[in-house]
Amino acid sequence: MSQSTVQLLLAALGVSGTLAAAVLTQVLQRKAERERRAADDARRWHADRFRVCKELLYKAMEISRILWSASSTLPAPDEYERIREAGYTSFLVVGEDDVPPYDGDPQVFTSTSLEIVREDLERAHALVEESEHLVAEISLLTDGPVSESAATLFRAALFAVGEVETTRGSREEAWRGVLAMKEPMAKFQHDVRHELGVTGTL
Repeated sequence: MSQSTVQLLLAALGVSGTLAAAVLTQVLQRKAERERRAADDARRWHADRFRVCKELLYKAMEISRILWSASSTLPAPDEYERIREAGYTSFLVVGEDDVPPYDGDPQVFTSTSLEIVREDLERAHALVEESEHLVAEISLLTDGPVSESAATLFRAALFAVGEVETTRGSREEAWRGVLAMKEPMAKFQHDVRHELGVTGTL
């Protein structure tokens, strides 16, 4: 084999090696870029799930607090009966003329008590509506236990609002409705912590 042939072969081998190295570098760079983008996406989805789940939990806690306050203002059984006999099924539509004016006695359900209950119910209804949007967003961001427990928590909040709002029940039933939010709230919190990989116990 002549010296020029050897030189030509060595040059071809060098060029092939350079091309192979360039191709390998491109492949590795593309793989690294895909992995970086996947990691960025995972971080973004993780942050989005944390944000929306945190907002739902906060709103559920706020609904519970507001309804607990409203429940303590609800009337005694005989006043419930009087309001029902006047034809009202919801405290939101009870006429102020159908309850006595405030006379300083905290045991009597007065127009002031009615105003407090109405304001609390309106705030709770607004929070429930906002929560429904969050539950829909959660169902798009994740599935399985978190999505299911978010829907369960929403239903518990909706039920609690109804128990406080209705004149067909009692103060005790309203309290039970609000207390019934506690378990779905704890389950939702547990499921979210598990999905987000939060370690440790509450």
